[in-house]
Amino acid sequence: MDTIEIFVILFGIIVAVAQLFNKSSIPTSLLLVITGMILSFLPYFPQINLNPDIVLNIFLPVLVYEISAYSSWQDLKKNVRPVILMSVGHVLFITAVVAVVIHALIPQIGWPLAFVLGAVISPPDTVAIVSIAEKIRMPRRIVTILEGEGMLNDATALILFRFALVAVVTHQFSAIHAVSAFFAVVIGETLYGLVLGYIIAEIRLRIRNPMLHVLASFLTPFLAYLPAVKLGGCGVLATVVTGFVIGHIYAMRFTPEFRLVSRSIWPATAFAIQSILFLLVGLDMRFVLQSISSISYQSLLIYSVAVILAVIIGRFIWVFAATLIPRFLIPSLRKKDPYPPWQATFIVSWAGMRGGISLAAALAVPTLPIMIDGANSKNLLIFLVFCVITATLLLQGLTLPWLLKVLGVQSFGQHEKYCEHVGELRARLKMTRAVLRWLAEYKDQIKDDLKLLDEVKLRIKKYRMVRNQLKERIANHQEGDEKEHTEEAEAASTVYLQSQVIEVERGELLRLWHKEEISYTVRNKLVERLDHRTKHLAE
Repeated sequence: MDTIEIFVILFGIIVAVAQLFNKSSIPTSLLLVITGMILSFLPYFPQINLNPDIVLNIFLPVLVYEISAYSSWQDLKKNVRPVILMSVGHVLFITAVVAVVIHALIPQIGWPLAFVLGAVISPPDTVAIVSIAEKIRMPRRIVTILEGEGMLNDATALILFRFALVAVVTHQFSAIHAVSAFFAVVIGETLYGLVLGYIIAEIRLRIRNPMLHVLASFLTPFLAYLPAVKLGGCGVLATVVTGFVIGHIYAMRFTPEFRLVSRSIWPATAFAIQSILFLLVGLDMRFVLQSISSISYQSLLIYSVAVILAVIIGRFIWVFAATLIPRFLIPSLRKKDPYPPWQATFIVSWAGMRGGISLAAALAVPTLPIMIDGANSKNLLIFLVFCVITATLLLQGLTLPWLLKVLGVQSFGQHEKYCEHVGELRARLKMTRAVLRWLAEYKDQIKDDLKLLDEVKLRIKKYRMVRNQLKERIANHQEGDEKEHTEEAEAASTVYLQSQVIEVERGELLRLWHKEEISYTVRNKLVERLDHRTKHLAE
């Protein structure tokens, strides 16, 4: 069976599983891991191994860019302290804890390889976190911290991984060199991502064909990632920065047609890659077990349980310490950002799922001369990484929705949903008032054009109805949709007048966004409505 046929089968499995469990509260990613494990033991199912080069050089940049380009820079900026503590401090801490634990259990593995294992499994996977968060209602701040951690921790982990791997191969390590190289990579990739983001965005502003623009958007993460890797960096940070520049500064300057198309294509692409990754993780189970068959089951159980506990308990220790200690030591921080509910801190601690990126990094380790009870140390490392991925995905991923309900964290998310709804209504009210102000000024300019004057008066009448309806809904907290009134007015208006009104609304919306009066979710929802109106206007 060739590669094309295999991937056809895999995508068929993904579609079948996703459709069969479409209404299930269990995230599709976890169901695919379980499905892959079951399929891996079928006698006639082909053996499919996760290709580390494809994952690290193709899947990773696309996924990281998709998340960064479609994430809120404002939300991340507000949570920069916890994000840095998690994406850098947590990775360093877990790497050290895992290295100490595995070296204590298997001294012959050596410190360099112990740190390789720690670096590989230290970063929670963005893919795992996002795919699970999509199925459950988490508070926005928790999602922002987890997404920010997931975007940036890969950079820290991959840099540590490469330093540790060099130490394994060369038997040499310089702490001074490692620290200086780390900061060189961080600074260099940040500057490269900033410059590249502005250059690519300016080029993409000149592309008017939506399909060509989408193609250019798919080239963007590789232009950021691959050169950085070739120059000795990790590529992740450059991709993240490029994504933030384009998504935060330029997204609203692109054409509405491109935004509408990209909102369909990019999520679908990310879902396909995520699904393939999780399915392949499960399908690797039989191969992983066969590679370490010479080691006793008792030893494997001890090693795997110890590493899993080190990862899970270590994350609890770090998250609670990073949450409580800075606020305890710095009164000004405590006043500005009070202690969060312990339930929210617990959820962040529990949401440390690992995924396919960690397994791909483990597979990228070269075959080593170190043997552990008759098995190559690389195969044992892959097995331990696989165990951590499986345990965190299934144990933490499956119980996360239940914990949200038990701890009452889900109610925080429901309150945020209510606040977002009210915020959307208020934003639409301000947009409506902005249109009414513009129409009043425009009416004075066209007094001699009686036909156009009648159109403007009709639109003023309709927008006053919309304004009054929005005010009533805000006062009574009602659901509803007043778009039919806007559509009636547009049907009786010239294309010019419609387009001008849309631009006035868009301008007011962006003003609200830049003044941080609305959330990222509300902005995107209202921008999409305006983009659809613009598209219909052009048809």
